Amino acid sequence: MLDSVPSLRTQCLSALCRICGRQGLLPRSVQIPLCFNQADMPLYEGGFANVWKGQHQEREVAVKVLKVYLTSDFEKITRRFCREVMAWKGLCHPNVLPLLGVTMGDRRFAMASEWMANGNINEFVKARGDANRLELLADVARGLVYMHGEGIIHGDLKGANILIDRNGHACLADFGLVTIVSDPVCPTTSISSTNAGTIRWMSPELLDPDQFGLKDGRPTKESDCYALGMVIYEVLNGQPPFASYKDLLVLGKVIDGERPGRPDGVKGAWFTDGLWGMLERCWSPQPKYRLSIEAVLGQLRRASTTWQPLPPGVEDDVETDDDELFFTVSPYCMFLHSVSDLMLTTKHSVQRGKQPDRLITDPQFCREVTLLVEQVRW
Repeated sequence: MLDSVPSLRTQCLSALCRICGRQGLLPRSVQIPLCFNQADMPLYEGGFANVWKGQHQEREVAVKVLKVYLTSDFEKITRRFCREVMAWKGLCHPNVLPLLGVTMGDRRFAMASEWMANGNINEFVKARGDANRLELLADVARGLVYMHGEGIIHGDLKGANILIDRNGHACLADFGLVTIVSDPVCPTTSISSTNAGTIRWMSPELLDPDQFGLKDGRPTKESDCYALGMVIYEVLNGQPPFASYKDLLVLGKVIDGERPGRPDGVKGAWFTDGLWGMLERCWSPQPKYRLSIEAVLGQLRRASTTWQPLPPGVEDDVETDDDELFFTVSPYCMFLHSVSDLMLTTKHSVQRGKQPDRLITDPQFCREVTLLVEQVRW
């Protein structure tokens, strides 16, 4: 009955989050026993937390343990943790990683979720060259649309925080960690979003709030849109934004209005005029001019229907279309096949007693062209 009245459900969840946040307590149903050895080296280390593989009720789970330092305000982190955990627990969407439960105590905050054997989106597309990257990115946008509809901002969107489930769909993870561990308003913050390795995906107003007349650098829907644009760039290009620069240089470039350059060559085939125009609107310096996540989702969904992985052997000869077709046949391929057809036509002309062009009848030229044509896969 509660789920059939979205507004009532949202109000109840919001009230529960506030209560848990104020009291620094969690319902027993959310707290679960976890089995993992924190003495071992973590499998993944992030800016806000480390990840171990653990067990819960004989199933493999990912256990994310927050980084809490001696100088941290433990009570404040506890309240934030409880609030964000309840917000996460209330989410239910195929493109949002579900929370199984948490353990809390002895200055340790651990969250358990399903173990994603396919890894993150960057690892997945690298291992599977035929993966429809645009459909995966549409999954990311779907998850963001849902979260924003629930009044939740991700705040730390990047390829490493997008996991692939057993069915090959992208799921958003690691949202809320910025809010739990850091507080842009509090001068005693022990860790901030700007030194946690996420600068490359952060919008300029988060990096320099004063320049935009803001009191703090709290994430917003608009900053999530900016980060989504960087994720699209990252996944299609196979490299993080500003890959050749160190973080501090990136910070200055973004504040000064610089953005990643448009890729060329093989991967540039995916960055059509239509896609690049969309990214530039996601990266607008002024948040109010950025696209809505719904608009980005619409373009990604349409483009994903025409997706084709780059064929092997084409290399830098792939061209782009200017709309939503992210791959077209290159003139080089067309030339080879035209020559192949011409060779067949020439053969028929000789049989009819006509004099063909001398180049087309050269045996070595014919062998080389034939070999090239065979190497090109359509």
